[in-house]
Amino acid sequence: MSTRRVPVLVWSARLAIGFGLFLAVAEVRRNWGNWEWWPWWVVDYIAVGLLLWGGRVALSAAPRVGPLCGAWGFTVCMFYASFFSHLQHLGERGSGPIEPMQLFGWIGVLFATSIIGFVLALVASHQHRAD
Repeated sequence: MSTRRVPVLVWSARLAIGFGLFLAVAEVRRNWGNWEWWPWWVVDYIAVGLLLWGGRVALSAAPRVGPLCGAWGFTVCMFYASFFSHLQHLGERGSGPIEPMQLFGWIGVLFATSIIGFVLALVASHQHRAD
């Protein structure tokens, strides 16, 4: 297996690190003043940790793609559940400082971004194996 970094891998890894840092801050903003039941926000920090770790491993001197694919896969699943849960309750009053429609829009953007990151990681995995 080659230690050369594939450009798509670099894009996915950098996106994972940036996305993870944004998610860490956004989760605090979303819950500030009214923290939900702990499993609903701890899962976001699990995604943050996985994305930061996966991105770091992918950008290391001996890059590995598996952790990055796993991190993005976990994040896609998490946002899938969040997106459709918020869609189901869209007409209801929200509990945090962000209006429900605005929050739903942000979750949609984050869901789409996580899908893009996952696809990039899968492409990088395929390219990495071909080297």
